Order: sequence, then C-alpha cells, then structure tokens
Amino acid sequence: MTLRVAVVTSSRADWSHLRRPIAAFHDHPKLDPILVATAAMVEDDYGAAIAEVEAEGYEVPHRIPCLGGDRDVDMAASGGRAQLGFAQCFAELRPDLAFVTADRFEMLAPAIAAMTMRIPIVHVEGGEASLGVIDHAIRNALTQLASIHLVTTNEAAHRLRRMGEESWRVHQVGAASLDTFVQDPDVGDEAVTRAVGQPIDASTILVAVHPVTLDEDPTAQGRAVFSALENIDAPMVVCFPNADAGGRALREIGASFCAERSNATQVINLPPRTWWGCLRRASVLVGNSSSGVMESTTAGLPAIDVGNRQEGRERGANVLSVPAEPSAIRAALLKAQSDAFRSLSKEAKSPYGDGTAALQMAKILADLPDRNTLLKKAVIPLGDEAFGDFNRTDDGD
Repeated sequence: MTLRVAVVTSSRADWSHLRRPIAAFHDHPKLDPILVATAAMVEDDYGAAIAEVEAEGYEVPHRIPCLGGDRDVDMAASGGRAQLGFAQCFAELRPDLAFVTADRFEMLAPAIAAMTMRIPIVHVEGGEASLGVIDHAIRNALTQLASIHLVTTNEAAHRLRRMGEESWRVHQVGAASLDTFVQDPDVGDEAVTRAVGQPIDASTILVAVHPVTLDEDPTAQGRAVFSALENIDAPMVVCFPNADAGGRALREIGASFCAERSNATQVINLPPRTWWGCLRRASVLVGNSSSGVMESTTAGLPAIDVGNRQEGRERGANVLSVPAEPSAIRAALLKAQSDAFRSLSKEAKSPYGDGTAALQMAKILADLPDRNTLLKKAVIPLGDEAFGDFNRTDDGD
C-alpha cells in the first residue's frame, strides 16, 4: 500500500527543512508525497518562493493563499483563511498523512483540518523551545495534535515524552535542513554573488532579524540590531523578515539601512543551497533567526543570537547569546570576529544531528502502523516511568 502524504510548506525557511525529505519520499516505493503550499511560500510580497521549489523539478498542485496585513489581527485572520483552504484541499486529496513542520502560526490550519478529518499528523521539530514568540505555544499545540513526532535532538525527544507522548511516537532524526549542507555540493562564489548582489567573504556580516511576537513592540529588538550595526563599515547582507506581525515594518527598516550603504544589500528569498553558500563564506551571522542556532554550527560560522526570540533553544559553542542592546551586540561582534572564536566555531559540534534526517524520515513514515493506531493516543498515567523525576519535589519525595 502506498501512503499519500500531504507535505505542507509555508515559507522559504521551512522549505530548507523539507527539500531533502521530499526527495527521499519520492524515492521511496511506499510513499506518495504531494506538496501543498501556503502563506509566504505563494505570496509575491514575500518573494513567492514556490518558484524555487518548481525550479528543483517539484510540482505544487495545491496552493492556499492566506496572508493579510502586518498586525496581530491580520495574523489571526490569515489563520482562518488558511484553515478554510486546507479543509477544502484535504477534502479533495484525502491524504493518508499530513506532514507539518515546526512552529509557524499558519501550520495550525492544516493540523486542525487534518485532526477533524481523521488524518494522522506527522509533526517535525516538536519539543524545541523559542520562548520569546508565540511560535513556542504553536509548536506545543501541534505536538498535542500530532500522532508522530520527528524531532531534532535528544532534549526535544525527552521533553515530548514528559509532555505525555508515548515513546513509540517520538523519533529523533536530527534537523533535515542540515542534509542540504552535508549532501549537496557548494553552489560556488558566482552563484552566491549573483543571488545577494555582492560577493560574500570573511568580512561579510549576515543579518537575519524577525519580529518578536510576544513583545508589545515586535520590532524593537530588530531595531536594536540595526542600531548596533550603524557605524560598522563592513559588507552586509540583510535577509527579509518573516510574515509575522511587524515583519513589514522590519523590512522597511532593513531597506533604509541598506539604502545608506553601498556595501549592504537586502535579499527577499535565498534558496537553501544559496543560503548555505552564504553561511560557508561569511564572517558572522547576527540576529534572532533559528538559522543562527540550528544551522550556523554545522557551517562552522560564528553567530550572535540577539534577544529572547530563540530563548530555550539548544545551541553550539559557536553561538554567542546577548541581550537586544546595541552595546552588547557590538561587543559580541568583536569577540565573534576574533581569530580565537573563529577557530572555536570551526570545531563546534551541533546538537541538531549529522545531516541524515531525510532517509530516516522516509523509513519511519513507510513503517507506520495503521490509521486507528495512530489516531488513538494514550494517556500516560502520572508517575509513569516515562516522566522520570517529573513528580519529584525538591526534597526528593
């Protein structure tokens, strides 16, 4: 029996985590993956990264536009539009599995549609933490809705078991975004230069800042990053922020910053292989993107994680964590660009695996039990061994 897998992609970021698994699913005789694209992936305003997917030879037969404006109410409304679209899509497709990733707000839509339509959900990257944004709550909500969890680290797997997930449902596979670095050849200097509008070398600063959606002002921490970089005379590449509330405002701040510098460019979308090309060549990555803690270590790149957006997420020794204060960011830049820290970064070990996640994912999906077994989640009694010392008090009772 072949399993029809509806694989949801909503942004350039999650595509970097999906491109190798999709290839592995296509190659597996028991899997029939079907791409469903939504949100920033299909919106011209965010670069319509769906074109990158098609350029790699994949068909995207189902597209669900949903995004609105730049406010929190717009995010809420976008989720509603997405849910309606996914209900209609899944009614037509009737997939055997819905495959969703990480913690984006729009990922709740396919998960809720799948749950109510009795379609088992496979969730990738549950059990991680990003305490400064609503993404953390969304990730945990997706955990509760999902039947199978493909997690990146041992800590994430342990956290899911402590949340009550049965051990057989939790599979540690690593981060599939690393598969591109390990398995794909480097794109080369010319391709990187063409994509970002300037050469990238050991003097280039990569900047990736996104809104902090639990803050009253979700752009404040991003503004602190640009303030810290104001008087630094180094080539810079600024990446577009994501489609959260405050994203468009940050985009305008980045555009103004670059307009005043001949050696700074802002990029909308970079294909995964091109982004890895940037990480391979640059001096440092500054901002609050998950790439700074998940992918920089594998590339051996010094990274500065600013503020609390990624608070709680595991990180390698190449990552410096600093408050969103310009003076702290500048001090971290000096340290990150020192010979000693560059050398340390080259040797740092990633907690996110070794770049073999995709093949593991394909095997797990092909060997899943039947639908009824997947859908009927058990409740682990309090005090069960799966919780470890969860019920212990400070005095050991």
